[in-house]
Amino acid sequence: MRTEIKKLHQRLGTTIVYVTHDQVEAMTLATRIAVMHGGAIQQFADPQTTYEQPANLFVAGFMGSPPMNVLPARIDGSADALEVLVEVDGGTVALPIPRANAGAHAALGEWIGRDVVFGIRPEHIFQRGHKGSDTDPAMGRFEATVEVVEPTGAETMIFLQMGGKEAISRVDPEAAQPAGSRMAFAVDMRKACFFDPKTERLIR
Repeated sequence: MRTEIKKLHQRLGTTIVYVTHDQVEAMTLATRIAVMHGGAIQQFADPQTTYEQPANLFVAGFMGSPPMNVLPARIDGSADALEVLVEVDGGTVALPIPRANAGAHAALGEWIGRDVVFGIRPEHIFQRGHKGSDTDPAMGRFEATVEVVEPTGAETMIFLQMGGKEAISRVDPEAAQPAGSRMAFAVDMRKACFFDPKTERLIR
C-alpha cells in the first residue's frame, strides 16, 4: 500500500497531507515530516534530517526501529580535543567527539564538565574492525559484555549496558558473540547526537 500511495503522489505531483502513527510509513512516504507530540510540532524536516538529527529526545525515541540509544554521559577534554565519558559495564570509557561532527563539536565546547544525554543509533555501534574502525580517528572503541543476542537474518541485535542503561548494537551475524561473552565494539562518533538533559533538546 505504501508503494501505491507513493506512486500516486509522484504521478499527481500535488501536495498530500498524510497522517500516520507508523514512523516507517512517515519515513518512506514523506518529503517532509511533522512529528507531533502533545498537540505540538516537535520537528518539521525531511526524513533523513529527522532521523539523523532529532530535535529532541521525544523525536529520537519515536523515529527509528529500534530507536536511538539515549545514555547519560558527561563532556570532558578541551575545546580542541572533546570527548564524552560514558559508563560501560561499571567502568568509564572516553569516546572522541570528532571535528567531523561539526554541529556538536562547535556547541559542546561550553559543556565541558557538564552532564549531557548521548544519543547514538544502533547501526552506529558495531563490531570492531568493521568500516575501518580500527584506524579511523572518528571512531570510539570499547569492550562490553553481551547480555542478549537477537538474530534478525541480515543483521543481529546485541544488547549491552551503557550509561547504566540497556543499549542496542547492530552487528553482522557472523560477528555476533554469545550472551555472557566479551565483545569489542566501535562507535561512529560522527553520527552521535547530544541533548540537554534539562530541556531534552538537541545541542547544536
